[in-house]
Order: sequence, then structure tokens, then C-alpha cells
Amino acid sequence: MDLGRVALQLYTVREYTSLGMIDTLSKLADIGYTAFEFAGYGDSTPDKIRKALDDLGVSSMGAHVQLADIEAHPQRILEDLNVLGCRYAIIPAIPPERRKDKDSVLRQADKFNEWASWAKEASLSFGYHNHDFEFARFDGTSLWDILVERTEPSLVALELDVFWAYEAGFDPAKVISDHADRIELVHLKDKAPARPSLDAPVGDGVLPWSRILDACAAAEVQWYVVEQDYPQDALEEVRRSLRYLEQL
Repeated sequence: MDLGRVALQLYTVREYTSLGMIDTLSKLADIGYTAFEFAGYGDSTPDKIRKALDDLGVSSMGAHVQLADIEAHPQRILEDLNVLGCRYAIIPAIPPERRKDKDSVLRQADKFNEWASWAKEASLSFGYHNHDFEFARFDGTSLWDILVERTEPSLVALELDVFWAYEAGFDPAKVISDHADRIELVHLKDKAPARPSLDAPVGDGVLPWSRILDACAAAEVQWYVVEQDYPQDALEEVRRSLRYLEQL
């Protein structure tokens, strides 16, 4: 693993960024993170954040962007991501009303192709991040299968969250290997052994990291993004995740 390709999803430290984005970025840079994936801008703005990133010698590799925001303010989204220097604009989830049946998912996949073409014109790559519901079967298929089959490989990247794939009953390493041509990014968070359905710092849980990271390397994954949805001590836990990855 190239540690220069390890980023942190800032949703993990949202309790800090909401009160002090710039100060939090400084703390994370001190821990050793050199790249970030945004999920909102906390108490700051893209231009102020970009200056802080440059001053700290770190970067933004991408951002999670809500469907509603893309639809309501497409030009502003593009401008913000370009100010930050992002490469990826990633949809974090499809809301329930957009995935109520197969036809709804097919329409959303087609819309992703349209948005991905639009993002490409702005020098951005478009992606989608999964939870566990994408793997649930319905009408002989799944949301994940439809996205893989219906979206254009040259336009729509997949960001596999290994924790949620595991929660859905799948082997994350096999999912990565089976879709090596589509998965450009991975979210790294562990499965807590004593906290059912909750995540843990990388290396603190039960996921087979050597197999997962070997599969990532074979698939030539572009970014490894540390994340936790439910940290108990966010700054300490993202530090532990990075130290574990450094040991590997």
C-alpha cells in the first residue's frame, strides 16, 4: 500500500469539524494524514479550507455530495470541488424514495451516467459509495448489480465500503476482486467484535485486512479512505487506524 494514497473521510470527525474545520485539519495533519475526503465543510468555506490545505502541505482527493445538492446547485458543487482541488465527486447513498423498485434504480443509474459526463467536463471523476442495502436482493437482482451493469465503467467509479459489504454478508476481498475494473476507491473501517453492527478503527476488529489490501493492490485501487460512522473517540481512533496501516 502506498501511504500517500491513504485519506481520511472527514465525516468521521464531524463533531470537531463542525466547530473548527481548520484546527481539525491541522490536528489530523499532525497525526499523519496527508489527504482528505470531505462530507460538508463544517464551520468553514471551500476557499478558506483550500488555503489551510496548502499551508499544511496536504490535499483533498474528493468529497461526498448529496443527490439533492447536485440537483439543486450543480454549478456551485463543481466550483467548490475545483476550489478544493478534489478529483472525485462521490454520491454517499441513494435515498429510499429513489430505490423503491427496480425501475427507480435503473432510472437513477442512468442519471448517474449523465452526471458523470457532466462532472468529466469539469475535470472531475464521479463515484458512488455503498452501504449494506445495495446488496439486498429484489426482482432477481440488487442495487449493486444494477449499478455495476448499468453505469458506464469509464465514467462512474465505485467506492467500496468494506465494512458495509461485510455487514451485508459478503467477503469484501472477493467483491473487490470480482469488480476490479470498477472499484477505484475503498472505505476502510473495521467490524467491532463486541459492538454489533458498529464499526471500529482499522485493525481493531474482525476484518481480514491482509486479504482485503492484497485485493485492493491487485485491482490497482486509487485511494484508501479511512472512515468510521460511529467513533467513540474520533481523533484517537483515526490515529490508531493510520498507525495500523503504517505497520502493514
